Amino acid sequence: MISEKELFDKVEEAVRTVLNTDEGEIKKESMFKADLDAESIDYLDISYEIEQRTGVELDFTEALQYITDRKGSDITDISVQDVLDYMMYAIKEKEKEK
Repeated sequence: MISEKELFDKVEEAVRTVLNTDEGEIKKESMFKADLDAESIDYLDISYEIEQRTGVELDFTEALQYITDRKGSDITDISVQDVLDYMMYAIKEKEKEK
């Protein structure tokens, strides 16, 4: 199974590709809207890039549901760490199915 560090590296690369950010600018605590200026349309491209790098399908609707279940429905932005948490959860769930 992929480690969280390896996953972060792949997610960071995907986000940098889509948002054209500099290396080192993306941190786990970075918020997609507030810190990285991501727009709604960017989420589709980011999820595609993550999927290409990890082989794990990232459904932002499911991810948002997972995150709101943990943080509450009043959230207005998500962090890179939130995506990592969801991805680790999704990977573990996929492993259980095997």
